[in-house]
Amino acid sequence: MWKNIIGQDHVVENLKSVFLSHKTGHAYLFEGTDGVGKDAVAIEFAKLLNCTDLVNGNEACDNCPNCRKIASFRSEYFKFICALPASKTDESDSDPVDKLAGADFDEYMEQISAKSDDPYHKINISGANNIRINSIRDLVSKIYLSAPAGLTKVFIVSEADKMKQEASNALLKILEEPPKNSVIILTTSKVNSLPQTIIGRCQRIHFEALREKDIADKLLTEGGYTEKQVNLAARLCFGSYSRAIDLLQMGIEELRNTALEYLVSLLKNDPATVVSICRNISAKNDREKTRQFLFFLNIWIRDLLRVKAAGEAIPELLTNYDLADRLGKLNNNFPESDIFNIVLQLEEAEKLIGQNIQLTLILVNLSIKLKKYFVKPAV
Repeated sequence: MWKNIIGQDHVVENLKSVFLSHKTGHAYLFEGTDGVGKDAVAIEFAKLLNCTDLVNGNEACDNCPNCRKIASFRSEYFKFICALPASKTDESDSDPVDKLAGADFDEYMEQISAKSDDPYHKINISGANNIRINSIRDLVSKIYLSAPAGLTKVFIVSEADKMKQEASNALLKILEEPPKNSVIILTTSKVNSLPQTIIGRCQRIHFEALREKDIADKLLTEGGYTEKQVNLAARLCFGSYSRAIDLLQMGIEELRNTALEYLVSLLKNDPATVVSICRNISAKNDREKTRQFLFFLNIWIRDLLRVKAAGEAIPELLTNYDLADRLGKLNNNFPESDIFNIVLQLEEAEKLIGQNIQLTLILVNLSIKLKKYFVKPAV
């Protein structure tokens, strides 16, 4: 049912109208930032197109066999395609999932189960960098199979920007001559990475960032976190529900305070504490925690830029609104800091995380570079 979707009212109304008009397109492109519900809406639309007991004439019931099968990813007329680890061969047209190594297959099934339980779950499989050509070939082989009257075959290609040229070309052939009673839905947060030939053959639907209130309400309904933690996550996630979940699971208050302690130690010329924090953050080669740490540093710096632009710390303008006083003092103590280059260094450090470089070394080198861009006023 549409109540499963967080926000995105304009998208929901659009798809309701499409369904009621009986003019469903053969291909859609759902684009927008990560964590705003593109996959979730695609799954809900698939249920709507195949539901046998509609509610109000324009939403899935969630209870009929078709709805339950699609929700559990077990329908033969529904296929969810995502990036997969490399397999031994891509020569045949069979489903590449069947050829995954044992550990990769187990991880895939675990992630698909999590996606079934929560359509907002972001699938993360080790070594899954690309959508395999075999996944698209398998789509091609299945899309031409007949379906019972009244049913629509739905194929979701999640993070479609991860298709390489060969996979994109294979998909393009289907988009040029789509079979009846089938719908392909591509989802992406990097629409400019897709070939224009594919974009041009899809009906494009843009997903806006979610409202803070919608995210906070959903998180409070789910339970498990305090109202302060939820409100902070909703504020810091920049409209992404999945990022809000990540922040809460990482320990949002602790990470934010650690990022602030790091900055204060850096500015106080306390290298021992700075290095200790760098080591703790990067312990066990935790790349996701390191990314989140840099994310919080970036938020602090961007808040500092807002303070500089306004000439004072105005809570309503700040992400860290509850710590406006500390930001004001930081700006007063370092009024000539080169914020532009500080942001560039943070972005460069984040890029390095994805490479085979020791994480502690990345953070320590970042500290050395940041130090020279924080400038105290001349005495």
